[in-house]
Amino acid sequence: MHAYGRVDKSVAAGMLLSACAILAVAAWLRPAASGFGTHTQLGLPPCNFLVLTHHPCPSCGLTTCFAWMIRGKIGKAFFANPFGILAFLGTLAAIPTAIVLLWQHISFRRITESAHFTKAVYCVTALYFLSWMFKLAEFHYAAH
Repeated sequence: MHAYGRVDKSVAAGMLLSACAILAVAAWLRPAASGFGTHTQLGLPPCNFLVLTHHPCPSCGLTTCFAWMIRGKIGKAFFANPFGILAFLGTLAAIPTAIVLLWQHISFRRITESAHFTKAVYCVTALYFLSWMFKLAEFHYAAH
């Protein structure tokens, strides 16, 4: 059992505030019709990987996916970036998780040091790259 301390409270509060901010920004942004590039509304440059290779990077479309998901447009979100749906749901889940951690004084290490956490990280990483393979295939198919 981990002692609950200031770091735990800071991590949970940061998780809560970050998740809320991410969802607020997703609601504010207009999803790009192309399925990627929504992040440029924040003053960020276009994806360097896409500019240099003419192929999407693994993260291309994530911001657009979040902007579609917050609007309940799951199909459009999927084609923007399939992994983004999982990331969006994880961001949503972070809110009640952070509240429970704060309310019940539970250390975040109880989650990160659990037996299943490493397996979950490996699975999420694999899904991230499978999503990229889908995105590359979709991008290639659309070009022909």
